[in-house]
Amino acid sequence: MKLLRNTLLETFVAVVDSGGFTDAQFALGITQSAISIRIRDLETALGYRICERGRGGFRLTERGEIAYNKARDILRSARDFDAELLELRGITTGDLRIGVIDAVNTLAELKLEKSLKQFLDRPNEVRLEIVVASPTELTQRLITGELHVAIAPFRNQVAELSYTELCQEEHRLYCGREHPLYDFPDEQIDKEVIAHYQICQRSYNMLDPPNLQLNHPKAIVANMEAMATLIETGHYLGPLPVHFVESRRQSKSLRELAPSLLHWTSTFYLATRSTSLYRRAVELFVEDLVRCCGSDT
Repeated sequence: MKLLRNTLLETFVAVVDSGGFTDAQFALGITQSAISIRIRDLETALGYRICERGRGGFRLTERGEIAYNKARDILRSARDFDAELLELRGITTGDLRIGVIDAVNTLAELKLEKSLKQFLDRPNEVRLEIVVASPTELTQRLITGELHVAIAPFRNQVAELSYTELCQEEHRLYCGREHPLYDFPDEQIDKEVIAHYQICQRSYNMLDPPNLQLNHPKAIVANMEAMATLIETGHYLGPLPVHFVESRRQSKSLRELAPSLLHWTSTFYLATRSTSLYRRAVELFVEDLVRCCGSDT
C-alpha cells in the first residue's frame, strides 16, 4: 500500500536503475510506449530534458543526473513515511536497507544468514535491500539515510554513528601455487624474505600483520575475489580472511605463509545512526543480529 506515490518519479527511477526503457518495462510491468509517455510527461512538468534516448542508447542529461538522485531520495523517504504510519496496524512493514562488505556469507561467526532467517520468519511486509560496498561508502550511506544499518570492519569510526561489536575475522598472508614462496619451508620465511615480493591489498582495508612492515602495495583490488585471483597468478602475495580461503574450491592453490608469524584479526561492527528513531523493522533486525552473534549456536 502506497500512501505517498508519484508514478512519474517511480517510472523515471526504475528506467535509470534498469539502464533504459527495455529492461524497465519488465520491472514496471508496462509497455515501452507507456514508459515513454510517462518520461515525456515528467519532462514537461519539470521544463527540461532528463534523458536522451534513441539509437545511441539511454543516458541521463546533466540535469537528469541531479533529478534522478533527488527523485530516488524522495521515493525512499516516501516509503519510510508509509512504513511509519502503516506499522500502527501492528504489522512490520516498510524498507530495511542493509549494507555489508563483500564475501561475508562465509564468515560463520557473523551469523548473518541466521539473523535474516529469524527476521524474515516473522509475518511482515518488508521490502529488503542489501547493498555491498566498502566501509567508507557504507559509512556515507548510513549518514545520509540511504542505509538503515551496515556491517563491516569499521576501522575509522565517526561520531555520527553508533557501533556494536559483532565478531572477529581471522586473516593470513597467502601466495599462489606459482609463486616462488609456495614451496619454501615455513622456517625460512620471515619478514625480510617477504619484503622482496610484491603484495596486493584491498583498497578499503589496508591490513598489516603485526611485526611486519609491508611495502606499498603493488596492486589494489576492490574485493576479495579479485584479491584471490591476483594471488593465484603467482605474481603477488596478499592477505585474505581464513573463512574465505577455506570456502573456495581452489583453496589448495593458495598457501598460507608462516602462520605462526603472520596472523591477525579484524573486528566486525554493526553500525547505525546515533540520532535515528528506528522503525520496527530496523529494531527487530538489529536485535536478531546482536542476539545471534552473541550466541554459541
